Amino acid sequence: MAQFSFSVDIDSIFPKGLNDENLALDMVKAGQEVMQKSIQRAALKHRKTGSMANSVKCSKPTINRNGDAVGRVKFYGKDKNGMQNWYKAIWIEYGTRHQRAQPFVRPAIKSCEGSIRAAMEKTFNQKAK
Repeated sequence: MAQFSFSVDIDSIFPKGLNDENLALDMVKAGQEVMQKSIQRAALKHRKTGSMANSVKCSKPTINRNGDAVGRVKFYGKDKNGMQNWYKAIWIEYGTRHQRAQPFVRPAIKSCEGSIRAAMEKTFNQKAK
């Protein structure tokens, strides 16, 4: 699937004494929520039952072994026929030999990059006061 990432030198923006990993996790969560809504809206264009769009969920943000705050937005679960929702999303996004590609995840993420940054900045500004 599509990926969105950015890099920030945390030490250059955090005031001295503000070294709270919970702030980074809250910022990631805010960005995830924006991305989730954008992907859900895009998935609704390919709606038959709605299970794929409804399956877009955010994982709990965590700190990985490199010390980075990470969170994922993924397609969870199966539809009523037992097909994995992430399978359907891949088939639509990249196509098959019988169906042309209809990208919707990558454009949805690309279109909300500014909103993700804004949500993360808003969280930072609220928590860093």
